[in-house]
Amino acid sequence: MTQQIRMPNGTLAEAGAVKAVAHAAVSVGTESTDVLAEDAARCYALLVNDSDTDLYLALDGDDAALETGVVLKADGGHYELSGAFGNLTTAKIAAIHGGAGTKRLLVTSGTGV
Repeated sequence: MTQQIRMPNGTLAEAGAVKAVAHAAVSVGTESTDVLAEDAARCYALLVNDSDTDLYLALDGDDAALETGVVLKADGGHYELSGAFGNLTTAKIAAIHGGAGTKRLLVTSGTGV
């Protein structure tokens, strides 16, 4: 039987797959902001919009641009990346918004495998 651990969002991952988990609050600006660097060891990420403005993500290593990529809706919109879901990327992840000032993006990332 494979042991499992509960991730911060409540999903289960195989024990040993995630060796380190990091949490961060990133200030996203009106120009592309890197939120996760390219990391071949990444095996999980959860991005949660903790602001009052929609955020846009670029998951392919490019800079983020308004109204392209993945949109995280204001007030809790989120995107989860995992090999189990088939959407994991180890490329740089960037974000941007079209409002004023900076907005907060909560980032949980796991490395291991």
